[in-house]
Amino acid sequence: MRGASALQKVIEKRPDAKLKVLVVWLPVVKSDIAPPTKGVLGRLKDTRATQFWDEKRLTSGAIFQAVAENPKWMKPGETELCWGQKVVWDFVAVFAAGARWEKLIPPPAYYGFPVVEAIDGLEKSLSEGGS
Repeated sequence: MRGASALQKVIEKRPDAKLKVLVVWLPVVKSDIAPPTKGVLGRLKDTRATQFWDEKRLTSGAIFQAVAENPKWMKPGETELCWGQKVVWDFVAVFAAGARWEKLIPPPAYYGFPVVEAIDGLEKSLSEGGS
């Protein structure tokens, strides 16, 4: 949830930016038995943000598959995006304007995790023209 609050701060600094923010909530720990509450969803107030509950972790699986098929997308020295759990979570990615998710997720212009530790990189990516 701290990541959602941090992401909100990044978004509010760019009120006129053409951003589409997709936030996917999924069950990871035992307490994640239901969709996020209104209080949790309220951490992202920007109308450019759309939030989803992915109970079956389909988004995580798609990201995991895309990276498995394209290991060069990962930063040097990284071996995985999911801390050995095969679940991609607490993860942020920036895609170029016009990127389309077809068979596989497109390669991100920037990614980082956990979100609170990736905020500086996210800020930099957006400042350099990432979408």
